[in-house]
Amino acid sequence: MRILYFDIDSLRPDHLGCYGYSRPTSPTMDAIAAQGMRFNHYYCSDSPCMPSRHAFVSGRFGINNGVVTHGGPGSKLSIRERTYGGAAPENQLLQRKIRENGVETICFSNFPVRHCAVWFSLGWTEMHSPNLKTGQESAEEVNEALLRWLKYNATREDYFLYVNYWDPHRIYNTMDASWADRFQDFPVDQPWPDEETLEVHRSMEGKFTAFGQFPNNESRTPLMPGAIRNRQDFEHMITGYDAAIAYTDHQLQVVLDELDRQGVLEDTAIIISADHGDNFGEHGIYSDHVCADEAIHNVPLIVKWPGVAPEGGTCDALLYNVDLAAALVELTGGEVPEHYDGNSLAGHLRGESSFERDYLVWGHGLYTLQRAVRTRQHLMVRTYDDFGYGQFEPVELYDMEEDRFQTTNLRDAQPEIVNRLDHHLAEWLHEQSVKPYAIPDPMQVVLRERQERD
Repeated sequence: MRILYFDIDSLRPDHLGCYGYSRPTSPTMDAIAAQGMRFNHYYCSDSPCMPSRHAFVSGRFGINNGVVTHGGPGSKLSIRERTYGGAAPENQLLQRKIRENGVETICFSNFPVRHCAVWFSLGWTEMHSPNLKTGQESAEEVNEALLRWLKYNATREDYFLYVNYWDPHRIYNTMDASWADRFQDFPVDQPWPDEETLEVHRSMEGKFTAFGQFPNNESRTPLMPGAIRNRQDFEHMITGYDAAIAYTDHQLQVVLDELDRQGVLEDTAIIISADHGDNFGEHGIYSDHVCADEAIHNVPLIVKWPGVAPEGGTCDALLYNVDLAAALVELTGGEVPEHYDGNSLAGHLRGESSFERDYLVWGHGLYTLQRAVRTRQHLMVRTYDDFGYGQFEPVELYDMEEDRFQTTNLRDAQPEIVNRLDHHLAEWLHEQSVKPYAIPDPMQVVLRERQERD
């Protein structure tokens, strides 16, 4: 069994061809999706980078693993430590759990260095830091290290290979700017934000707003405008993001070509996903991830797994990234640990009838303190602290079927739906509080720390 997991930072599914995007950003990923299964409602339980990845490797929501932000009291992984004796902790990380199932785990990522995420490094058979650029490296530079490993190891049996690419994360400067040229004949076909919306956004203040992109509105890269002054600037930014995706997609193909050259591609499971997405105008934020909304938490999940996933399949179930962690344990021959918050999505991957959720709850704790409830139709976001981003209201409700860019707050117009989703949130919080591994809510810890500091 060979499993290759591509973790592509800040990747929105709606910018991939296999999810309906009109620009040619992702031919490699589209081909993998055609050979396997595409998940349409797959979400990170916590955002951004550090909370999302720690949820994945711990199998637990941030409220239960302790990581809801980057740095400070809300970023310390809760893990039961043991020294000597040889016994593994009950809440061991995914990479170690897979190894117990006889599958070696190998990681190529600078993420632990970039975010001082020491815990992420634990339990791997091999942990490779591609270079010293701490997330500023290009996918080609990651591949330099990865291809050296594959040259001697690709034909080994039973390994899980985790590869982390950063290029779609702002700022888009890790590839040749000519990657944008391929989109000259493919205009941005998204009409929103229109000029009326942009006028409102230009009045907003704060980091990553229309005029909060760079100091003095001076861009540091040809693939991004210095500010979002007009529709042309917006399209400039979108093209830079799409160029980064296209470049990453090409580098992903380079890896697949090497597997093919060594005769193991057809038998290798390929998984493509992301830690989180990015805002491109939602809530007046451009090219970053500052809140608990749909654009940030909805991430792609594409899986080609020979003998498991049917070709050309799709799944519309509401799923978390911790569900994939549980599935990897199951699919490598283990039992899902009792302390995992996720349910194995292996049944969905096989195209079988499997579990269904009525709603998801997710949270963001870096630039804002927010929790959200997502049902099939609606998204409710509660803001506990906006950290100076004045555009967030304490309670927001959106109809995601009619308003995917979250422009109209229905809180006052549909209070009965707010009450129902509030009930879901309270129910979820209670479920977490009575789990045997429950800890004090780290989001409340962060909130108290901020209040005491202020």
